[in-house]
Amino acid sequence: MTRFPSTEPHHWTTTQTLDALESRRIGAEELLDHALARQHSAAKSINAIIELNEDKARSTARAVDRGEITGRLAGLAMTVKDCYEVDGFTTTAGIPELAGHRPTRDADAIARLRAEGAVIFGKTNVPLAASDHQSYNPIHGVTRNPWDRERSAGGSSGGSAAALAAGLTPLELGSDIGGSIRVPAHYCGVYGHKPTYGIVSSRGHVPPGPGALTPAPLSVCGPLGRSARDLSLALDLLAEGQPGHKLDLTAPRVTSIRGARVALWLDGYPVDDAYRAALMRFADLLQSEGAVVTRLSGPVAAVDPIDDLYFRILFAVIGSGMPDDQIAEFEQAAAELPDHPFADIIAATMRASAAEMAALQERQAAHIANWRSVFEETDIVLAPVAMNSAFPHQVEDGHGPLPQLRRTLTVSGQERPYMENLLWPGAATLAHLPSTVRPLPELVHNMPVGVQMIGDLYGDRTTLAFAAACDRAFGLAPLAPDFR
Repeated sequence: MTRFPSTEPHHWTTTQTLDALESRRIGAEELLDHALARQHSAAKSINAIIELNEDKARSTARAVDRGEITGRLAGLAMTVKDCYEVDGFTTTAGIPELAGHRPTRDADAIARLRAEGAVIFGKTNVPLAASDHQSYNPIHGVTRNPWDRERSAGGSSGGSAAALAAGLTPLELGSDIGGSIRVPAHYCGVYGHKPTYGIVSSRGHVPPGPGALTPAPLSVCGPLGRSARDLSLALDLLAEGQPGHKLDLTAPRVTSIRGARVALWLDGYPVDDAYRAALMRFADLLQSEGAVVTRLSGPVAAVDPIDDLYFRILFAVIGSGMPDDQIAEFEQAAAELPDHPFADIIAATMRASAAEMAALQERQAAHIANWRSVFEETDIVLAPVAMNSAFPHQVEDGHGPLPQLRRTLTVSGQERPYMENLLWPGAATLAHLPSTVRPLPELVHNMPVGVQMIGDLYGDRTTLAFAAACDRAFGLAPLAPDFR
């Protein structure tokens, strides 16, 4: 029997909420009313949910209560990131030219959630074109971190993570190419899973543009939630593989902390000293619970910490959708920043030819093979999610990737290029690996922080099972203080 931590539904995880719906402890319409009332009364200060469709959601909830709609998510009132095409909502990805885009067909991932009875009542905020570690855009403004309104909620799934941390939704659908699921989960103290590349359909996700059929390189779609069990449930519903192929994810290598082979990776990229210390204490905690922990003295074997391949592929993808005048602005900015570690690389690869892209992808294949050897002796690689905990907003200098070239972030008293915040999440992205983020048991600089649990290719069930074992051992993360 499910143990409910509170009589208030906004305290429940997805699995607790579904148990309450199934046992009729709460009705679908009653749950929706609670979610809408909480959004109206408690959420204006963070600006996480930027569009509601109460009529369509209420119609679905009533059909669930009448038994006309069933499924594993039947009656679950939830929100989704404003990069997904959803019938009944606009889909803008924060792009002003798409402010009036109202799709009549659901994205594939949305269709799978709705087929299981999900009641989608709102869309959550993102940065312009889903391309920043802050969620703000010219249409909907700035999303603020529920733990500290002056700090970023992360991006691009920042509205998703903020809504979860404030108890406005129990489950969210995000996407990730540069940490866009993992960094918001880390900044807001919630859970997120970046799946193995290709196992969840991205048709109907913007970007690329509306109507695109070709999956974007590196980019994945995946869930955010308030427990590891929530993530596992959602991934089971979302994962499908390619048309004509049956997806068969490998069974979890570990189902408990005891005996799990864990490698702690803290070197190669910048990381805040206090955050590093918290990760080391977490590794100690795992060892006390019976994990076999290896503390690496350098980068993960066979992985080059200064390799520029991730930036080259990422900005080749970004540049492929940009007009020439915007790319020229990047080239000019790069010329003005001779000491920036990635400015020249970014500018050079935004005009990558088909032959150049093919060469990059061949290098990527070799990189993926190198990572496979890591997991011959390790079940889980633990790593930072980003350089630091959530940083103060930097939103006055414009939108999109170009201003990010000129920004810096303070890491243990040292100014680092803003773009370096892509390095820790980029490691799993480049190698197509699954990565689950769960909150650490302690705060750093009075803010939540998370840990990446990186697994072998198609080892999604291993990272999720290990995160669930940590939930059982250390408990679930709380809502942000002002929203408890």
